[in-house]
Amino acid sequence: MRFLGFDRGFASMVLSMLLGAAIAGCQRDAPSTPSGEEIRVPDQEARDFTLTESSEGKKSWTLWASYAAMYNDRNLVDAKTVRIDFFDHEGKKNSSLTADQGLVYQRTNDLEARGQVRVTTTSGVTLETDSLRWLNAKGKIVSDAFVRVTRKGDVVTGYGFESDANLEHFHLAREVRAEVQPQAGENPDAGGSTP
Repeated sequence: MRFLGFDRGFASMVLSMLLGAAIAGCQRDAPSTPSGEEIRVPDQEARDFTLTESSEGKKSWTLWASYAAMYNDRNLVDAKTVRIDFFDHEGKKNSSLTADQGLVYQRTNDLEARGQVRVTTTSGVTLETDSLRWLNAKGKIVSDAFVRVTRKGDVVTGYGFESDANLEHFHLAREVRAEVQPQAGENPDAGGSTP
């Protein structure tokens, strides 16, 4: 009988420990509120925001946004509903960009555009994508996202895009497809121009 009592006592002790562990597990602290590192509050906010980058007294680009939040610790401006005009070395506008969001990295003056990005040049070339970056020091537009470029009815699509600001010289790295429209006077079935 003593042996059976030991088993019951041992079983009761194990059951008590399991029950205690289960209760302790249910009574864990509620999730803590996020720390200051997780929630970023802007240092400044602005509506109808304008920012201009210039070099040697000439405008490189000007950004307009419906709203902008500045984060000093990251040297970052996060802008919403943006338009950016790019200028050539003579100060003449050569292209415009529109996007849902724009990020300006103030230390380098690099830009990142996200959401319904569209670039249109003064020569009529159009680029459409979901995201792209302007590398200020190199004067290059780059994107890893799907890109569609339209020039005089010709359409080129692909990934791995790199270009100058006015989209005259661009490169696509992979999955490149092109739809070329016949020029005036060309017979598309003959493969050449007509006399």
